[in-house]
Amino acid sequence: MNIQSMTGFGQAEEMGVRVEVRSVNHRYLDPRFRIPVFINPYEITLRNMIKERFARGRFDVTIALTDKADVKLGINRGLAGNLFQALRELQEDLGLKEGPSLDHLFWFRDILFREEPGYNPEDLIRVFETALDRLAGMRQREGEHLVKDILTMVDALESHLESVRAEVEGLLEKTYERIRVRISELAKETAIDDTRLLQEAAFLAEKADISEEITRIQSHMSQIRKIISEGGTIGRKLDFLLQELLREINTIGSKSSEYRVSDLVIQMKTEIEKIKEQVQNLQ
Repeated sequence: MNIQSMTGFGQAEEMGVRVEVRSVNHRYLDPRFRIPVFINPYEITLRNMIKERFARGRFDVTIALTDKADVKLGINRGLAGNLFQALRELQEDLGLKEGPSLDHLFWFRDILFREEPGYNPEDLIRVFETALDRLAGMRQREGEHLVKDILTMVDALESHLESVRAEVEGLLEKTYERIRVRISELAKETAIDDTRLLQEAAFLAEKADISEEITRIQSHMSQIRKIISEGGTIGRKLDFLLQELLREINTIGSKSSEYRVSDLVIQMKTEIEKIKEQVQNLQ
């Protein structure tokens, strides 16, 4: 059962390269990179590595060189020569006695100097893979905890459903007795037609019948357990089933006039909301 949360963190460092990958909830797969310019040519490769291993989540990737990296300082000699010549011509045009020196070129250090790290692209890929391994491990551990909580809540939901089933047993008899008592109170001197009364009770009981809703809710809960047991990317599937569960529970609430059933409906809806919060974290 490989079920992952969308929340996790993975870090790796080797050969002067440090990689950090954080993931949080997102409807789709959304990798975002903060990397040095010289690693830009490998961004597509790194992005594809994420897509191959994960299905959903926002991924914030940070790659940096450490003090162990072999970094050389490069100088754009052609641009430096042009700048120095331009400064000398400007000195002559302005009639200045003192000419430019190398110190003046330092003012343009952002465009003249560049870091040239000596790193192996294969090392970068290996370190990135290690960071993804650790991220996946954390996401899977978190996913296992979420699934455990979800199954506990499903058990609680099933317990409430059994209580609802018990409350509506003998609905026809209960409805008949309630109508009979009510009519007796309103028309004490009038004879009651039991056949007509039974027909009315049957009509009301049919309108309030929730056996189909109970059956569908039981089926949805079985599907939730089955989806979880199969593993994989299950977040969207569970979210759809929870919407269907909530619709059936609302129907029970609208059909039943029993106080105890109404109370159980509120408890079931509370459990559904708790499950939805956990499912939103699943890949």
